[in-house]
Amino acid sequence: MNAKDLLDVKGRKVHSISENATILEAVSELTKNKIGLLIIKNPAGDISGVLSERDIVEKVIYFKKDTSVEKVKSVMTPREKLLISSESDSVQSIMNTMTKSKIRHVLVFNGKEMSGIISIGDVVKSMLEEKEFEIKTLTDYISGKYPV
Repeated sequence: MNAKDLLDVKGRKVHSISENATILEAVSELTKNKIGLLIIKNPAGDISGVLSERDIVEKVIYFKKDTSVEKVKSVMTPREKLLISSESDSVQSIMNTMTKSKIRHVLVFNGKEMSGIISIGDVVKSMLEEKEFEIKTLTDYISGKYPV
């Protein structure tokens, strides 16, 4: 399975917020949508970075910054530091990237356009479903449901 297949199943909806929003506004969006990552857009509407729960904990909470004043732009992970994936990348290679880089989300692109976000939860769910299918197929074969 590749990134495109996974996005086709899970959906391609992404949530974004302005880089000029406050951290408090960003936390509200994360909580309301039950997600762990927001796409950050500049005034022109282009992706300027991402803001994760980890960014908030490590760069805001730890330093006791005022969430009602601190802007997303000052603590986001900028676009140039993001690890991205292509729709044709395998789920296994995405998992390897996440594990090696200790990240929980990867932005997926189709050419220059972002087509979705894959989380570590999406990867684990996909791989478990794939293994369950393999186990069922082998069990059915062994039990004689499918002739040779």
